[in-house]
Amino acid sequence: SSQPAQPSGSADIGHAKAKSIALNHAGVSENEAYDMDIELDDEDGILVYEVEFKSGNMEYDYEINAATGAILKHESELDD
Repeated sequence: SSQPAQPSGSADIGHAKAKSIALNHAGVSENEAYDMDIELDDEDGILVYEVEFKSGNMEYDYEINAATGAILKHESELDD
Protein backbone atom coordinates (compact mmCIF):
# COMPACT_ATOMS: atom_id res chain seq x y z
CA SER A 1 0.00 0.00 0.00
CA SER A 2 1.41 3.37 -0.95
CA GLN A 3 1.56 5.95 1.80
CA PRO A 4 0.52 9.55 1.19
CA ALA A 5 3.49 11.91 1.17
CA GLN A 6 2.22 13.76 4.22
CA PRO A 7 0.23 12.21 7.05
CA SER A 8 -3.31 13.42 7.43
CA GLY A 9 -3.61 16.55 9.52
CA SER A 10 -0.15 17.94 8.91
CA ALA A 11 -0.56 19.18 5.34
CA ASP A 12 -1.79 22.73 5.06
CA ILE A 13 -1.56 24.96 2.00
CA GLY A 14 -1.66 28.12 4.15
CA HIS A 15 -3.75 31.28 4.10
CA ALA A 16 -1.90 32.98 1.23
CA LYS A 17 -2.24 29.96 -1.06
CA ALA A 18 -5.92 29.54 -0.21
CA LYS A 19 -6.45 33.19 -1.06
CA SER A 20 -4.67 32.96 -4.41
CA ILE A 21 -6.58 29.79 -5.36
CA ALA A 22 -9.90 31.51 -4.73
CA LEU A 23 -8.89 34.73 -6.49
CA ASN A 24 -7.52 32.86 -9.50
CA HIS A 25 -10.69 30.79 -9.81
CA ALA A 26 -12.86 33.89 -9.53
CA GLY A 27 -10.73 35.73 -12.07
CA VAL A 28 -10.23 38.55 -9.58
CA SER A 29 -6.85 40.17 -8.96
CA GLU A 30 -5.79 40.79 -5.38
CA ASN A 31 -6.04 44.57 -5.69
CA GLU A 32 -9.64 44.26 -6.96
CA ALA A 33 -10.73 42.22 -3.95
CA TYR A 34 -11.92 43.78 -0.71
CA ASP A 35 -13.60 42.65 2.53
CA MET A 36 -11.35 39.57 2.32
CA ASP A 37 -11.97 37.07 5.10
CA ILE A 38 -10.15 33.76 5.43
CA GLU A 39 -10.81 31.21 8.16
CA LEU A 40 -9.46 27.74 8.75
CA ASP A 41 -12.36 25.51 9.69
CA ASP A 42 -12.76 21.85 10.63
CA GLU A 43 -15.62 20.20 8.77
CA ASP A 44 -16.17 16.59 9.83
CA GLY A 45 -12.46 16.12 10.41
CA ILE A 46 -11.44 17.79 7.16
CA LEU A 47 -9.64 21.12 7.42
CA VAL A 48 -11.00 23.65 4.98
CA TYR A 49 -10.30 27.29 4.33
CA GLU A 50 -13.38 29.44 4.07
CA VAL A 51 -12.49 32.36 1.83
CA GLU A 52 -14.89 35.25 1.36
CA PHE A 53 -14.32 38.45 -0.55
CA LYS A 54 -16.02 41.05 -2.67
CA SER A 55 -15.04 42.54 -5.99
CA GLY A 56 -16.98 45.11 -7.95
CA ASN A 57 -20.62 44.35 -7.19
CA MET A 58 -20.04 40.64 -6.63
CA GLU A 59 -19.61 38.63 -3.46
CA TYR A 60 -17.57 35.42 -3.55
CA ASP A 61 -17.59 32.49 -1.15
CA TYR A 62 -15.12 29.59 -1.35
CA GLU A 63 -14.40 26.42 0.59
CA ILE A 64 -10.95 25.07 -0.14
CA ASN A 65 -9.46 21.82 1.13
CA ALA A 66 -6.57 22.93 3.37
CA ALA A 67 -4.48 19.85 2.60
CA THR A 68 -4.90 19.62 -1.18
CA GLY A 69 -5.98 23.09 -2.31
CA ALA A 70 -9.03 21.59 -4.02
CA ILE A 71 -12.04 23.87 -4.29
CA LEU A 72 -14.84 22.04 -2.50
CA LYS A 73 -17.54 24.64 -2.91
CA HIS A 74 -17.85 28.05 -4.46
CA GLU A 75 -20.59 30.60 -4.79
CA SER A 76 -20.76 34.04 -6.26
CA GLU A 77 -23.67 36.41 -6.09
CA LEU A 78 -24.54 40.00 -6.73
CA ASP A 79 -23.87 42.06 -3.63
CA ASP A 80 -26.97 44.11 -2.97
